[in-house]
Amino acid sequence: MKNNDSVRQQLQAEYDREEELVHTLLQRGADLEKVTNEKKSNAKERNRLKQRYTSLHKRRLWAFTWLERKVLSVMRASKERLQSFLLRTDHKALLDENKRLSEESAQLEKEIASLRQQLRTEKKQASSTIVDWQNLDQEQLENSLQKIKEDGHMLDYLQDLIMKRNIHDKNYRSALKYSALLYGNDQVAAKHKIYQTLLDGLKIEEVPEVLIRSKSDQKDDTVPLQKIASFSASLTLQAGIRQLEAFRPEWELDDKTMAYTFIDELGVRRPWVAEEQFSYTTIPKKEGIVIKPVYGAGSRGVYIVFAFNRIQDVKRSRILNSWDAFQASMQEDITSGRVLDDQWLAEELLYENNETQTPARDIKFYCFYGKVGLILEIRRYPKVEYCWWTADGERVHTGKYEGKLFEGDGVSPEQVDLAASISSEIPAPFIRIDFLKTEEGLVFGEFAAKPGNYDEFDQHTDRRLGNEFLEAQGRLLTDLLKRKSFGHFKASLEDAGRGKPLNV
Repeated sequence: MKNNDSVRQQLQAEYDREEELVHTLLQRGADLEKVTNEKKSNAKERNRLKQRYTSLHKRRLWAFTWLERKVLSVMRASKERLQSFLLRTDHKALLDENKRLSEESAQLEKEIASLRQQLRTEKKQASSTIVDWQNLDQEQLENSLQKIKEDGHMLDYLQDLIMKRNIHDKNYRSALKYSALLYGNDQVAAKHKIYQTLLDGLKIEEVPEVLIRSKSDQKDDTVPLQKIASFSASLTLQAGIRQLEAFRPEWELDDKTMAYTFIDELGVRRPWVAEEQFSYTTIPKKEGIVIKPVYGAGSRGVYIVFAFNRIQDVKRSRILNSWDAFQASMQEDITSGRVLDDQWLAEELLYENNETQTPARDIKFYCFYGKVGLILEIRRYPKVEYCWWTADGERVHTGKYEGKLFEGDGVSPEQVDLAASISSEIPAPFIRIDFLKTEEGLVFGEFAAKPGNYDEFDQHTDRRLGNEFLEAQGRLLTDLLKRKSFGHFKASLEDAGRGKPLNV
């Protein structure tokens, strides 16, 4: 252990020394540039003095012609006085009046333009409250936006806000890009230090080509781009691809019937599920079941029926005391849009502890084609609480659910391997695999191609999962080129009657 500490101290000392050397290099580069600029400035001053001397020399000729120019000036002045004398008094008065009216007209036009601008400004302010982003907390911000919506001015407000942001972002990107260009020809260590700092302030779509450009094929000449990876951006792009191309393997598994067909193909345990689907009015009146929407995410529309007088609304963490209240809540889910379709499944209720009838915990594995990147443990009773884990069993913070965390029990290495193995059978770079943790072990729950609120991870987690996504894409492409068959997945498509093309 002492040896490890000693090695870490030595590595840290080396890193600190490297940082110091890079900063020294940057400072010396700045000093050199300063001297170079001073030389350029001195050269410009010499040229200016030379031009001044030439100009003064030419002025001697100007002085020699003074008498001739003076005579011409007197002649022009005499001519103007004669013309003025010949003008009639009434003509002069008419010209003066015309001038006065023109000036008054111009002044009135200015006042009208000013009033119009003032009216436009007041109208805009009336229809779009200016939000002081830096001084508002989340509640104040939400209240301000709610007021704008109630006034019916949200569209005008958003257009104005987006325009201002675009202008700000354009100037911001220009400044950062020019900063990169200034160091394009500096030594590699200094250039990379500047580039790495710039990457902290850029989103993936904002990175200028100059930061990626390499003058050679040497690895040392390229800037590491791990900082710009984004899990949120990757999933958003996947959603865009899905809109362009309807068939996406991971989204096929979002359908619970297809998901169970696939899991049965792999021989993984899952709950008993009623064969037919129901509307909210035809749900079988039975205790010890879980009711879920056929299409849903984020526990919206999920109910645990312990007894007819004790039904848990999982999403809203409340207990319903009657079957009528349960059906009314389901109807509200549909009318509010929390659940898209009036199609429901009934499945077996599993317990973490059969004796106390404690509901099974959720274990959600964030899987990246054969590798687990993150694990979420959820305890839903008596209240919903969360615990995040790495695949190595380390508790971590991710920026999500910070006010609702608890110390969970975690999972075993064998359970991590199970999730990773399932994900390796799916031709997709990412999918979340959800299980229920029971006394008998993990029982499959569902797949999620797009976890709810995936954009709420902190920057560190979003970046780390983003790199996992990119690495998974690389592994998947390699396996596809090696003609991996994904036989279980294709067989499940056929068994479920989906008949989608999967040319691998």
